[in-house]
Amino acid sequence: MPKRIFDSQLRKVGNSYVITIPITLVKKFKLKPKKLLTLTLEDED
Repeated sequence: MPKRIFDSQLRKVGNSYVITIPITLVKKFKLKPKKLLTLTLEDED
């Protein structure tokens, strides 16, 4: 099971859905615009 790093609420913007990433993680991983990220989701049922 992947480790939970942070929680974020899903928001609708136009025809898309977005999440925000805390600035601490942006700095830690040196994220830049257009950087490809992998998101892992697990069903909580």
